[in-house]
Amino acid sequence: MTHRLAALPASEVARRRDELLALCAQAFCGEPWHEPPLGAVRTVERLLGSAAGRPDFRAVAAFGPDDELLGFTAGWTDTVLTGREPAFELAELVVAPARQGLGTGRALHDAILAGLAPGSRLLMTLDVPELTKRYERWGWSVYDRRTPGTSGRVYVVMRREDG
Repeated sequence: MTHRLAALPASEVARRRDELLALCAQAFCGEPWHEPPLGAVRTVERLLGSAAGRPDFRAVAAFGPDDELLGFTAGWTDTVLTGREPAFELAELVVAPARQGLGTGRALHDAILAGLAPGSRLLMTLDVPELTKRYERWGWSVYDRRTPGTSGRVYVVMRREDG
């Protein structure tokens, strides 16, 4: 099965809200996340809230032959993960479970990073080998470990330099 990549402007993120919610719920309910549906709602609401209104908001989606949403990625420049210097934050990378392991995630990853000015890129993900090893293969390295909130789950902040 092939996919088509397309930029996803903020207006399209809003139009596809229900599809994004369904995709996030599917992707985050299983291994390794085990998130309840509320996690999907939080992800999409963050995108539709402050993130999509940012002038530097970028999103890319993967679509199947019938325009079904197979995955998406989004990011913006921020200082939250570094605490000081601005860096592009790869904030979301979500792929439908049936499309995982088929190159859709890597294609989305590469597409959102393409064309950015040289500099630092950061992301934060769950600290499990399945995820950290994947990002290491894609040129990222562990920069920090954090345990936000009260869940006790450990996350890694990963960094890469491009350009």
